[in-house]
Amino acid sequence: MSIIPAAVVGALSWTAAEYGLHRFAMHEKLGPEMASTEHLSHHADVTYFSPTWKKVLSAAGTSSIAFPVAWATVGRRDATAFTAGMITAYFGYEVAHRRIHTHAPRTAYGSRMRRDHLSHHFGAPRRNLGVTSSVWDRVFRTYDDPGVVTVPRRMAPVWLLDEQGEVRPELQQHYRVKGRADITTDDAARDRVDAFANRAPVADPEGETAPAGAGDHAAA
Repeated sequence: MSIIPAAVVGALSWTAAEYGLHRFAMHEKLGPEMASTEHLSHHADVTYFSPTWKKVLSAAGTSSIAFPVAWATVGRRDATAFTAGMITAYFGYEVAHRRIHTHAPRTAYGSRMRRDHLSHHFGAPRRNLGVTSSVWDRVFRTYDDPGVVTVPRRMAPVWLLDEQGEVRPELQQHYRVKGRADITTDDAARDRVDAFANRAPVADPEGETAPAGAGDHAAA
């Protein structure tokens, strides 16, 4: 194996690591390990992202496992390229994941990635575990077609809503919002309990109604 193919294989292998870590280290553990606690804290508050030093620590941990295994299999030079490809893909995943929550999609792939991931957050936290790829969800039968995703208004990404707090017209085919926009202390506490139990957040807590006309957009 030459350096370039080794790096490509390493990058592609990240999708499997992404799925496995997300499913088993983050959701099945339910804390108290750092990866699980950080990730479930993000589910409780989607504006929270782990600090950079924790991401670097995570990359170092992944490298400490991937590199020795690859070295024993293909030798030091190709193992270095393989690990570099995997870690590059990991940081690409971190950027892509953050942008799902902060930026509107610009491509069909970006649109699908956001629908799958927001369905994971707000519909079924143990489904659609792949972020950059749905391949492993399909292999292990944890993939659900997101359909029309219902998003709690208090957790809606900024790119999803217009100035009136409604789903933007061009996105109404795939999303609807429900509930209040403000977040109370009780909401935050409930969201954290639900996140650490692998439950989706309640879109309309305690039956509170949204403002008139809110959340009435269904699929076209």
